[in-house]
Amino acid sequence: MAFNKTVAILAAISFPAMAFGQGATDIYNMSQTELRGTARYMSMAGAFGALGGDMSAIDLNPGGIGVYRSSDICFTLDVDAQSAKTSDGSSSISKSQTKVECNNVGYVGAYHFETGSMRNINWGFVYSRPISFNRRYRGNFNSLKTSLTNYVANTTNAESWTTDELSNSDQYSYNPYYNSNAPWMSILAYNNFLINPTGNSHFNGLFDDNSSATGSYEVIEEGYVDQFSFTFGGNYSDILYWGIALGVTHIDYNSTTYYGEVVTDATIAVLEDGSDTGETTAGTASYGIATDLRTFGDGYNFKAGIIFKPINELRIGVAVHTPTYYSLTDQTVTYTAGTFTPTSTALEQYTTSDATNDGYFDEVSYRIRTPWKYLFSIATVIGTKGLICFDYECQDYGSMQYRTDDGYRDPDIKNDISNYYKATSIFRIGGEYRITPSISVRAGYSYQNSPVKHSAYSGDEIVYTASTTPAYTFDKSTQYFTCGLGYRYDYFYADLAYVHHVKKGEYHAFTAYDDEPSPTAELKSTSNRFALTLGIRF
Repeated sequence: MAFNKTVAILAAISFPAMAFGQGATDIYNMSQTELRGTARYMSMAGAFGALGGDMSAIDLNPGGIGVYRSSDICFTLDVDAQSAKTSDGSSSISKSQTKVECNNVGYVGAYHFETGSMRNINWGFVYSRPISFNRRYRGNFNSLKTSLTNYVANTTNAESWTTDELSNSDQYSYNPYYNSNAPWMSILAYNNFLINPTGNSHFNGLFDDNSSATGSYEVIEEGYVDQFSFTFGGNYSDILYWGIALGVTHIDYNSTTYYGEVVTDATIAVLEDGSDTGETTAGTASYGIATDLRTFGDGYNFKAGIIFKPINELRIGVAVHTPTYYSLTDQTVTYTAGTFTPTSTALEQYTTSDATNDGYFDEVSYRIRTPWKYLFSIATVIGTKGLICFDYECQDYGSMQYRTDDGYRDPDIKNDISNYYKATSIFRIGGEYRITPSISVRAGYSYQNSPVKHSAYSGDEIVYTASTTPAYTFDKSTQYFTCGLGYRYDYFYADLAYVHHVKKGEYHAFTAYDDEPSPTAELKSTSNRFALTLGIRF
């Protein structure tokens, strides 16, 4: 793809035996979900764990399928206006886009027993889209304290890679991308004069004590997770509603990332007639690195839950979701291009352009396990007109796992997950009030705290990433503000929801290292979603 469309940064320096694959930050990205589903569910911020009787609620708590007294079929359309804004403290840039999607289609069948304690046996099939990865953002760093090239040189030196191991001068006889275990970013940087040797196994980056630098970045993310849930449950004596569910998921994620720098008073290589002299001089370096990544694969999960109704005015819900067990494949290629201008006019200016593995996509397969989820809910029904529900959900992101395709659990990635991530809490509250027998109004709020440990946020941890992308994001908080309307007439119903979503976090071009700060920008993603659900109960 065109270089000017692509994006971000470094190598799997922590995993020198691997060309590509997923690191802890990537596994977290694949483990996220959003507030999506039917309009009624979204308009109450997803606070449905003790209520049930809704197509999305049975995905949250399968016990909710037992609440159904009749069959139901519905679908949901939504329009999502998204924007992302970045700021490094001196400037800010925002990017926007609008998407139209069908994120929920479902059917529930109900069989009613005339006698006995088991009042209903119900079953359901629901298609949903737990998350859409669509996001675009870009920004600038107006004053860098170090350079990505220095970080690459630092990590290359730490592993004592030699020029012979990194050299890509003759791929016909020696291809360093596959004939050595060296990190691909080190290979790419060395062969394009982003790092220069001062010995056989020591390298310097472009930035030195006299240098100054600016940076720029752009990230384009697209894709989705689709889930097909099969749920079975029942109603025991109108007191206990129970359900179990099998979820089958498919993920397709694409990212195009770019990071570039302009370094003045840089230490650059000297070339004569296009050949490296082995010497360096002062000059200006302008370069960019871009990565295309596609992640795709399938997974499965199980859910179980109950809703207990001791009295009509009180409902208590409990549910547990197993992790989603994914088998995934990454396809990745990274490009670089640069212009190097010596300060001395007696020396020649030169340009470089290259790609990992001569431009061929690398492909690697592996397995991941997302977090366990635990849900506790309580709801009260106020007469025949109102209801309020409160949900608490816990997800332990520190329990995520990575395995190679042959089942090996890499201890480095395991340690990274436990060093960067922790359990996070999600609080949801939602209410509904019936104005007339046909019309209802709804509102809700949801808050999720950061899943990132303070030591990772503060730069006390070196954050390792996979493939050739050292950039990463850390989430701080996620909020949803919701409201909606509902209409019922005979067998037909229509629901409308408005959802305002705010996610705050940080973009890091690369990790802090050796007391050098990480280039960091505040990242704020917002969306305004309108959803319409149409359905029939019969």
